[in-house]
Amino acid sequence: MASLLLPLKCYDDTGVIKPPLWLYVMLLINSVDWIVLLFSLLSMQHTTLLLSLFYPQSHLLGLKLIGSVPFIIVLLLIGNRQRLWKKQYYGWLWVLKPLVAVGIFLSSALVIQQLALSHWQFHFMLATQLISLFLFFWMGLKSRHIKWMLTDWRKDTPA
Repeated sequence: MASLLLPLKCYDDTGVIKPPLWLYVMLLINSVDWIVLLFSLLSMQHTTLLLSLFYPQSHLLGLKLIGSVPFIIVLLLIGNRQRLWKKQYYGWLWVLKPLVAVGIFLSSALVIQQLALSHWQFHFMLATQLISLFLFFWMGLKSRHIKWMLTDWRKDTPA
């Protein structure tokens, strides 16, 4: 009898390794620009005020939204993996890691650009984003759970 690589709670009902909770959290934290945009649009009277509070230069919002698109795509792909498998779409498995890497690179570059535009003044939100991007990179690089999950997801796919 083969032993499990991870604790039983890390598997779904069919025995496939589930994504770790920290992956979802890191993807959402690094997609904070979309969350800020949604909340500012929901409060219609204060949209301009809220957006100017977080993004003093209006072009930064657009750039940061574009920079976090890879994280949103990864969230959507992981969240819809069962539907994609049922339709026998497997090519998306090979783009998960590159999408996260592109998202981390773009978001880091944009945060550094935003810090440079503010003459390297400390901003709590930017510092938090930079730290979370570094942690996301490090955790993604060192995580055995992610490595085993992607291997498990690819083993039943036709080559």
